[in-house]
Amino acid sequence: MRRRRLTRAAAATIRTGAKPPVAPASASPNASTGSGAQECGATLEKGVLAEGLTPSYWFEPVERGKPFVASIRFSGSRAGVVGKPQPRDHFEKLETVEGILPGSGPISVTPQIRDVNPGEWMVRAELSRKGQERLVRPYPRQTGPGEARSMLWPRGIPTSPSDLPIRLKTSILGFASRPGVITGAWPALVLSGFAVTLAVQAVLLSRMHIDVTSSLLVMLVASLAGLVGAKLWFVAQQPRPVQRGLPTQGLCIQGFLLGTGITAAAGLALLHLPIGEFLDATTPAVFFGMVVGRPGCFLTGCCAGRPTASRWGIWSSDGRIGVRRVPTQLLESLLSLGIGSAALLLVLLVRPAVPGAIFAAGLASYALGRQFLLPLRVEPRKSSLGRPFTIVAASGVLIADVVYWLATSLR
Repeated sequence: MRRRRLTRAAAATIRTGAKPPVAPASASPNASTGSGAQECGATLEKGVLAEGLTPSYWFEPVERGKPFVASIRFSGSRAGVVGKPQPRDHFEKLETVEGILPGSGPISVTPQIRDVNPGEWMVRAELSRKGQERLVRPYPRQTGPGEARSMLWPRGIPTSPSDLPIRLKTSILGFASRPGVITGAWPALVLSGFAVTLAVQAVLLSRMHIDVTSSLLVMLVASLAGLVGAKLWFVAQQPRPVQRGLPTQGLCIQGFLLGTGITAAAGLALLHLPIGEFLDATTPAVFFGMVVGRPGCFLTGCCAGRPTASRWGIWSSDGRIGVRRVPTQLLESLLSLGIGSAALLLVLLVRPAVPGAIFAAGLASYALGRQFLLPLRVEPRKSSLGRPFTIVAASGVLIADVVYWLATSLR
């Protein structure tokens, strides 16, 4: 008898991965094909404050074979209904997961069930197509005496395997327990990263005998402008105009860095503070802050990497699909650590003859390194020309900066 695995979980939509050479299972209006990639900061009204159900179905693909499609049917009825049931007292939802890689380990599927009446619900899930049982198996698998059962981090709130429905309560989606996601990790780590940025920046500015109080005030104002830049960059990347929920939708780190840099330069000029030295001192501070803040994306499910069967992958969730993935958020954190460490050594030991050269080199290095990480993420590229153009431009800026720096230093 087929077993199924349901847990209490919440979701935020993101893309699942590459399409296999198999057609989707159903054209039902309730079918989901596993798309919906998100940047940092999902829509607040729909993804956080909305109330609904978020059951999870767990399974594990076989070890060998070709990528395949699995379709899971979720259904439920509200418990304790008095009188004639309303349409919002029952739901059926078909979730289609594409590009499942054999040997990729445990997978959780967590749909968002919206437009239902609040209260307790009896929910069940099952594979919807015949023949899928040979491609997947229950998770966790049954183990014999003395045999260790595989552990999954984070485990969520598991229930006992059963063919019976489980009882769930509606909840606010943004605060429900969900596998692979730690609620509040993104704002907590981003704010911690910002605190690290200000602390490192204050120390370096003091060593360079620059007014720390005025400089930090400029940094705070510039950071607010950076948030506006991050929002504008997000809007510019959308294929169609954003009409609803703009104040609470995504942010892009490129826009933040650009907006912060431009505003900081203007503020420093007004206060007659050295712009180049300030930007050089800010470079290691910003990248060390990103080292702390970027894992918040990993723990929240934004900017998720592609599913992989590689042993170097790490199990994580994109809010809807929990699976072994390329940890792109952690790789970007390591990239920031390398750039920040190199910038710190240059600030402390070299002091370039051209103020601002460290900032220019750091920003170009980040833009260049990021282009090799973006293809590993699940969301599709908005343009086929953007990546090669950025690689050429960032490489040109980095080479020109280093050559001019060396030429000036040798005079």
